[in-house]
Amino acid sequence: MNANRWKTVERVFNKSVNLPPEKREKYVLSACNGDSALLEDVLTLLAEAEKSDSFLSEPIFEVGAQILASEYIGLFDEPNFSKYEVQKILGRGGSGVVFLAKDTTLERNVALKVLPTALADDDERILRFQQEAKAASAISHPNVAHIYGFGKADGRYYLAMEYVEGNTLRGLLKKKEIDKIHALDIACQMTKALSAAHKAGIVHRDIKPENVIVTDDGLVKVLDFGLAKPFLAQNEEANRGIGDSLDTKPGMIIGTTAYMSPEQIRGQTLDSRTDIWSLGVVLYEMLAGRRPFTGDTASDVQARILLSEPDYPFEIEEIPKIKKMLVKSLAKDVNLRYRSITELARDLEIINKELNGTTKNNINYSSSIKNSPSNGISPNNKVPTEIKYKFVEDEISETIEKSEKFYITYKFLIGGIIFLIVIIVLVGLFY
Repeated sequence: MNANRWKTVERVFNKSVNLPPEKREKYVLSACNGDSALLEDVLTLLAEAEKSDSFLSEPIFEVGAQILASEYIGLFDEPNFSKYEVQKILGRGGSGVVFLAKDTTLERNVALKVLPTALADDDERILRFQQEAKAASAISHPNVAHIYGFGKADGRYYLAMEYVEGNTLRGLLKKKEIDKIHALDIACQMTKALSAAHKAGIVHRDIKPENVIVTDDGLVKVLDFGLAKPFLAQNEEANRGIGDSLDTKPGMIIGTTAYMSPEQIRGQTLDSRTDIWSLGVVLYEMLAGRRPFTGDTASDVQARILLSEPDYPFEIEEIPKIKKMLVKSLAKDVNLRYRSITELARDLEIINKELNGTTKNNINYSSSIKNSPSNGISPNNKVPTEIKYKFVEDEISETIEKSEKFYITYKFLIGGIIFLIVIIVLVGLFY
């Protein structure tokens, strides 16, 4: 499948996937115009899209990548691809395949993301791929997967990054191996990764469980900055050139539906607060075991994100401050959300400290998780109903209240002194 062919498949799929079912079939048959191969490819993608869970949790074009994947088989027969020895496939994404490979020069394992040759002439895809490399390499943080190199070999573009051995957050969710303590710890580490990105002037735009890996010793790594884009960078010089050649067109929707913010769905200008929303969705899913906004189709999910408020199950309701944090993170009005990821991180750390008894979380994320207490709160499995901690807005209110009390006390003190002076003066006049 060449690049032009793939663009045709992509165009027909994008147009048809959001149509009502009764109009979709008619459109696809008309758009394919008797091309049976094109019809088969589009119908394959649409069939995958109809599976709500897969469509909403995996890249839209995962099946498309599988359609193209046969061309990668030859990589295993080559002695080296560039300076890398390809060992096995780690996964397939919307724009290519990720391999476990060995850097033969530095003698270390890497995760090697390779684009298909069909996309080698697709300038926009190549620019986006290069943007991923630039964006991620501009961030230096333990919770962000490091970029080792970017290049082209044998007609294929590749991106070499840190190989992180562990489970994706999606995998842990499917195994139901996450309790409150683990969920809050993972979210805390994600805020640190996003804080580093935002300080570098980069917004991720595609935060979801598939883009988070958790190692057995609990280290969280945020991956895949393929949709990352600069926003009012604090470090403009460091980020000059990142995204300069690839601007998102007004009204263009980019991301994974279930984790998109309202402004992302509307195709509006985004800033760091869109990542706060997406992280709120991920945290809700970790705590509740399901997403806050669901539906039979992508359009249904988008409508619920724009118009509906999520319900909060007992797992969230039982600790009011957690619910309060999620409500603020998932505010549809971006101005009502946390102003920065740092504020959210602070509240998460405070809750985590109260529930876990320490700010340092020594949590084992290996298979022994399933043997931990079911609610992850405390050894006697009792949930604290009253937690003594202060959120950002609570501290502001408390400061105002203290100021008001001080002012009232000060006013009465001054009034008393003046009253005494008047009494003394009157006594002096009469005596």
